Amino acid sequence: EAEKKLEQHGIIVNRNVIPFDSSSPMNPSGIRIGTPAMTTRGFVEKDFECVAERIARILTLDKLT
Repeated sequence: EAEKKLEQHGIIVNRNVIPFDSSSPMNPSGIRIGTPAMTTRGFVEKDFECVAERIARILTLDKLT
């Protein structure tokens, strides 16, 4: 669900298993952001903070509606 919502806003992530999570590997409960690709494109710490804020805003607003 989060993966699709973020994709609608141009943020591509992968569903991923979180260590020690009781969820099945076939139904992962986490997301993975491709940070190596972002650093290759010149992202710095401030850019990552901006992306994190945007992700939080998108996912939080989705729950409020």
